Amino acid sequence: MPDQSIPINILVNNKPFKAPKNPMTGREIKELADAPLNYLLVFVVKDPDPVAGGDDKIINDNDSIELKSGMRFRVVNPATFGW
Repeated sequence: MPDQSIPINILVNNKPFKAPKNPMTGREIKELADAPLNYLLVFVVKDPDPVAGGDDKIINDNDSIELKSGMRFRVVNPATFGW
């Protein structure tokens, strides 16, 4: 179980947030960032642009993710993925 006494700082769309708990679901991270819930949450693994060779990973609303300080996420319109 993660140590809750240490703040976990994450970035969502380049804005800093302190995670209120750990782990969190994709939906909880979008709610924390006051982002549109119908948008996709993307965990930025390497490069923020998947076209440039990044290993970004989509986090679904019900997916739980173990957070570490410095993790970066983006909330994007699903239409930008060309589905």
